[in-house]
Amino acid sequence: KKMRNTSRFLLGNLYDFDPTADYVYYKDLKAIDKFALHKLNTFIGNVTEAFENYEFYKYFQHLQNFAAADLSSFYLDIVKDRLYTAGKKSLSRRALYEISQALTRMLAPVMPHQAEDIWQNMPEKHRDGIESVLLTDWPTTNVKWANDKLEAEFTKILKLREIVTKAIEPLRADKQVGSSLEVAVYVQGDPELLKKYESELANIFITSQAELVDKAPEHVLNEYKEDDYTIYVTEAHGEKCERCWKYRKLIQVVNHGEIC
Repeated sequence: KKMRNTSRFLLGNLYDFDPTADYVYYKDLKAIDKFALHKLNTFIGNVTEAFENYEFYKYFQHLQNFAAADLSSFYLDIVKDRLYTAGKKSLSRRALYEISQALTRMLAPVMPHQAEDIWQNMPEKHRDGIESVLLTDWPTTNVKWANDKLEAEFTKILKLREIVTKAIEPLRADKQVGSSLEVAVYVQGDPELLKKYESELANIFITSQAELVDKAPEHVLNEYKEDDYTIYVTEAHGEKCERCWKYRKLIQVVNHGEIC
């Protein structure tokens, strides 16, 4: 079921993506998209090794971990709002294209019917004129995607994301807020790392605002401490955008209400 949902998501967001016209260089991707390609690269290497050693049970383990943890619970969860609101040229779709190509080909030896169904529902320009997924080459790792430094940094950021979720959850349980997009979070701790990614933290946390601070802000709804971090949660600032549902400063758009 998880793989079916992932496949639908990929196909739905790539239906009008033309790799010959819309593809961009790796250096132009955002850090989170580079991290997704790093995880894809690791996945390709692990699955290839499992097949070469006839350890097919490991294939299913790697597939489950990649689809459920790396994609659904993290990358797709974060970028879905950007994909729905940022227009046809969203950079995340470049990473999704690479994921869909590799994943479909790696499904073919074990789940040929599902892989073929996905392949036949891809736009023609994604198939390079290849009639069947069974006629495609096996994906290979890309040395440009391997990034151990990014792996180490995002491991810390993923841990912080869990801590931020714990800080927000009591407010949702008490019905003080309905969605994480209704809050702003302020983080104390690890300034060297987080300053580097500060502009992306709100997207990663799925909140309207996220900032690094040296002291508590005003009107704190909840304070939560774990490891070396202190998280302060307040109401989000601004008004709710009709398109992305984040709270921002809005602008009037003719015939389209107010959006950020």
